[in-house]
Amino acid sequence: MDENPIKTARRLSRRADQNRCLLCGRKLPLEQHHIAGKNHDPPFTTQLCQACHALATENLRRADVDMAREANIVQRVRKALQATAVFLRLLSEALWRWAESLSDVKHKRASRPNRH
Repeated sequence: MDENPIKTARRLSRRADQNRCLLCGRKLPLEQHHIAGKNHDPPFTTQLCQACHALATENLRRADVDMAREANIVQRVRKALQATAVFLRLLSEALWRWAESLSDVKHKRASRPNRH
């Protein structure tokens, strides 16, 4: 378990302020990813590097989420929810990787000899 979850949350939330990709943390040229789809909810965006943006777009295609504009509001909301679910799956995988990396840090600290 994270020894200081508040500090961890603050550090992760600073990624956007530091112009870092939300999913991988890289500080590369970033693109705006429309989480629910540009045609469904234009202002709902996040910053992703090109590689993660391409991965997010590919995952939408693989999930067969139609990103075309839908006149029917119920169908538009359905598509927006599907697109958001695909993105949240990517985000949950990133969160899992970050949690695992914190576990690695904890084990490294525990294996260091005390310097007292």
